[in-house]
Amino acid sequence: MSISWLLYSATLLVLGGGILVGIAAPGDHGRRVLILCGVAGLVGSVQAILALAGAGFAARGVQLPGFTSLSPLMDLGVQESALSAFFLLLVCLVGGVLSVASVGYLERYVKERREEVALLWAGFFLCLIFVVSAGTVFLFLVAWEGMTLLSYFLVIHEHADPGARRAGQTYLLMSHGATAALLFGFLILAAPSGNGSFTALASTAGGLDPTVRSAAFLAFLVGFGTKAGLVPLHRWLPAAHPAAPSNVSALMSGVMIKMGVYGFVLAGFVLLGPGPVWWGYLVVGVGAVSVLVGVLYAIAEHDLKKLLAFHSIENLGIIFLAVGTALLFWDSGFPALAALALAAALFHSLNHALFKGLLFLGGGAVVGEAGTRDMEQYGGMIRSMPVVGATFLVGALAISALPPFNGFVSEWLLFHAFFASFSTGSQGMELVLTLAAAILALAGGLAAYCFVKAFAVTFLARPRSPAAGRARDPPPSLRAGVAFLASACLLLGVLPGIVLGLLASPLTELTGASVPVGEGLAGWADVTLPSGAGSSMVLGLVALLMAGGVGLTWGLYRRSHPGGFRTERAWDCGLEPTPVATAYTALGYGSSIVRLAPGFYRPRERKEYDVGAAAGPVELRRIRAYSVQIGDPIRHYLYAPVVGAGLAVARQVGRLQSGRIRAYLTYLFLTLLALLVWVRFAGGGV
Repeated sequence: MSISWLLYSATLLVLGGGILVGIAAPGDHGRRVLILCGVAGLVGSVQAILALAGAGFAARGVQLPGFTSLSPLMDLGVQESALSAFFLLLVCLVGGVLSVASVGYLERYVKERREEVALLWAGFFLCLIFVVSAGTVFLFLVAWEGMTLLSYFLVIHEHADPGARRAGQTYLLMSHGATAALLFGFLILAAPSGNGSFTALASTAGGLDPTVRSAAFLAFLVGFGTKAGLVPLHRWLPAAHPAAPSNVSALMSGVMIKMGVYGFVLAGFVLLGPGPVWWGYLVVGVGAVSVLVGVLYAIAEHDLKKLLAFHSIENLGIIFLAVGTALLFWDSGFPALAALALAAALFHSLNHALFKGLLFLGGGAVVGEAGTRDMEQYGGMIRSMPVVGATFLVGALAISALPPFNGFVSEWLLFHAFFASFSTGSQGMELVLTLAAAILALAGGLAAYCFVKAFAVTFLARPRSPAAGRARDPPPSLRAGVAFLASACLLLGVLPGIVLGLLASPLTELTGASVPVGEGLAGWADVTLPSGAGSSMVLGLVALLMAGGVGLTWGLYRRSHPGGFRTERAWDCGLEPTPVATAYTALGYGSSIVRLAPGFYRPRERKEYDVGAAAGPVELRRIRAYSVQIGDPIRHYLYAPVVGAGLAVARQVGRLQSGRIRAYLTYLFLTLLALLVWVRFAGGGV
C-alpha cells in the first residue's frame, strides 16, 4: 500500500467527505455532523497508521501532477521520506484520538447550534496531514496557510469575548509574519534551479554562498520558531491556546506546534545540509531561553489553560535544545552523537503530543464543569471526576519527566547527548552543553513543582466553589480519549524501544547513523548508546522496577489497613474552617518562586481591605481580597519599544498625506528624479 495513495484518496475522501456532508446536513442534525467528523478523523488516522506500518517507513518519493504550466513552484508533490512518515504517525495517532474525544467535548456547541466547530476541526486536521506530506514548496505553503487560517477561526470562535478576538489577531499577525519568513527562505533556495520540489532545493543548497545559506537558515528559524512558540516569538501562544475550545487547544499544542519542529528539522538537515557550528549554538541558546521562560511563567499562572500553554513553550524549548545539540554534533563530524540528540528531539515531540493532548483534554473537562479557567475556583474534583483526575495525574507525572512515564525517557536521552560532548574534544561544546544540562535539570524540578500545584489545587482538598462541587466526569468518548493517551504515556515509558525502533529510518536518513535497540520482546527496552555517551541503559526495566515498587508499597498499605480510609474532623482550634480560607491557593503556592525573581516577574500586588476597618491602622486592617499581577519583561523590553518606534515612524510618515494634489505631484517628481540620478551614477548610464 502506498502512502501517497492513502493521502490523496483515503484520507482526503474520508475526512474531506465528512466535511462536505457535514456542511450539507440540515441544521437540526448537528450531533450527526459531530459524530461524522469524529468517525472521519478516526478512520483516516487508522488508515494512515496502517499504511505507514505496511510501508515500513520506506522513503519512496512520488510526484503527482500539479500546476507546473503556471509555475515550476506550483507542483503538487508528496514527500514520502522517513521523517515525514514519523510526523504523519504523530499527527494521525494523536489527531485520531482527539477526534473521538471531541465528540463528547463538542456536544455543548451542538446544543447551541454551533456545529461549525466540528467542520473547522476536520479541515484543520486535514491541513496538518498535508503539511507533513508535502514534497513541494507550493503544497507545503498552501497546507501551512490552511492550517493557520482554520486554527485562527477556531481561536476566535468565542468572538463575543474581546480577549478571544485580541488573541486571534495576535496569532494571525505573527503567523503571517512567520509565513513571510518561510517564503523568503524557500525563495533563496529555489532561486538557482527555479524548481519548488524539496529534492531540488536540497540538491542546489550546497552550492550557495555561505552567507546566503545562513540567511535562509535564519529565515527558517524565525518562521518555524514562531509556529513552535519559541521565545521571543511566543507571544501568540499563551493567548491563542486558552481562547480556543479545549479539544482544539489539545490539537494546537500537541500537534500543530510540532509542525514548527518538523519544518525546522526538514530545513536544517535535509534542505540546507551541514553548516557552520554557530547554527547549532544559536538553536541551543534559543531553546534554553524558551525552557526557562516557559516554566517560570507557568509557575506564576493560575489560569489552568494558560499554565498548560506556557509549558508548551518549555517543552518546545527542550525539543529545540535537542535539535540544536544534534546540529552541533552533525556539523562537527559526530553523526552517531547527532543521531542520539535527534532521537531525543523526535521522541520528545511524540511524548509531548501525547501528554499535552491528555492534559488539555482533562483541563478542558475541568474548565467546562467549573465554568472558569481560574484554578482558585476548583478543589476536590478528583472525587466527582475520578477518571479525569487520575489521567491528569498521569499527564502531570509524564510532563515532569518522572519515571515510569514517557517524558522521562526522552529527557534522559537528551542528558546522555549533553554528557557525550566530553568525548568530542571541543571545550566550547562541553561548556555550552553542560550549561544546557543544568538548565534542563532546573526546568525539570520547576515543572514538577508547578504540576504539584496544578494537580493539588484542582483535584485535592475540598471544592472552593459550588460549580466545582457539582462537577461530573465527561461523556464516554472523552473519557476513552484521556484513558488511551494516559496508557500510551505509560507504555512508551516502559517500552521506549518501540519508538526508538521506528526512529531508526528517520535518523539514518537525516544523520547517517541511528540509536541501536535490542532484539526480541525484552530487547525493546535495551538501548545501546554511541561510544562516549555511556554504556547500555535498560530504560524499560528501570521503569518496570519503579512501577513494581509503587504497586508493592500500595499493596502492603492496603493490607495493613483493611478497613480502608476514614474521614475525621480535623482539629481547628475551635474555629469553623472553610475551603476558601484554609486551602492552599495557586497564587500562594507560586508566590515563593515569584519572590525569588522579582526582576523577571515584575509583580504588582493589589490588596482590598474591609470597609469597616478603614479607620484603623493599616497593619490591623483585614484584607478582603489579594491579587498579584505578573508583568511580561519580554513585552516590556522588546515588543513595546519596537511597537513604539513603529508608531512614531508611522506618525511622521502620516504627515506626508496632506490631501493636496500638488504635494503628491511633487513626491512623484522627486522620486523620478532620484531614480534617474541613481541609474546615471550607479547603473552606468541610461
